Amino acid sequence: MKKTNKKGRRPTKEVQDFLHDVTLLSSIAVNKKAAKQAVGEYPFDEQLLSISPIYRNSRKLFLKQGGFFVPSVCSTMRSLSSPDLFKNELQFSPLASEMAWFKDHWQEVYDPEVLVSGMTAFNQISLYHEQNHRILWNLLPRAPEEQRDFCRYLNFAESLVITLDLILGDQIGPKYSEAFERLKSIYRPAGADSWSKKSLDQYRRYLLAVMYVSYLALELAHHEDIPKALDYVLPGQKKINKDAVERGLELSELFTLNTNLQWQKRYWKQAQEQLFLYHKNSKEDVHYLPEDPLDFEEEFVIAQRILDYFLGEGS
Repeated sequence: MKKTNKKGRRPTKEVQDFLHDVTLLSSIAVNKKAAKQAVGEYPFDEQLLSISPIYRNSRKLFLKQGGFFVPSVCSTMRSLSSPDLFKNELQFSPLASEMAWFKDHWQEVYDPEVLVSGMTAFNQISLYHEQNHRILWNLLPRAPEEQRDFCRYLNFAESLVITLDLILGDQIGPKYSEAFERLKSIYRPAGADSWSKKSLDQYRRYLLAVMYVSYLALELAHHEDIPKALDYVLPGQKKINKDAVERGLELSELFTLNTNLQWQKRYWKQAQEQLFLYHKNSKEDVHYLPEDPLDFEEEFVIAQRILDYFLGEGS
């Protein structure tokens, strides 16, 4: 294969890395049965369905509740500027064929780095993450009305979705998950620790700990205070907690300090009204998260229920 393009120069590191990731992920064997639920033109959807049970189950649950997908060029900023986390319609940029073509024909492109930059800019949305948000609203109790209470509720929901992201990364494993993350098919890679390979009970305790750390990070707790808080609410598992803090605090500070805060300030009222309509027939009581996160208790029960739903009660 030629190592230069029509300009006669070698590809930039950005192009080389992109080609490496696309080639690696394209090599994953596709299970035809699992891939029946694949979204056409969503990059590497067939591969993810083939190798991850939770990815398959999430898709099944989303489709079961009437979810559907619309191919439409979609930037990160347009996605983040939408107040609607409750519609069962998810948009994505249909780039699978473009990526596959570029992998085999990049030498024919005059400025391959420009095309890579464009594909990267418009392939920033993880359908798995977004559909999990929609699934969760059916599983969570009713939301409170007052702004601060409601924002705590949103942060709790986000911490649960983040935990599901981590499970997906763990199931994919280190060989492929970092490439999937770089191409934004997933948001979090496999953990450097080994708790996903331990007993089911240990892994569950680890996931609850990471969920709590993620919640504290979203609530803008001082990072130095988080280890003590975690040891207080989940005592007797210091090694699990130590690793959970490390992984939980990998959460982007750009997201916690900017994106999440700005979205809530701008859209919390619209979101609260939409969620009220969403839950209008719910028989559950309104759930108020504790003002002091050291009082977390019922939240762990809810989180266990969510994990049961996505993973199965025996997982």
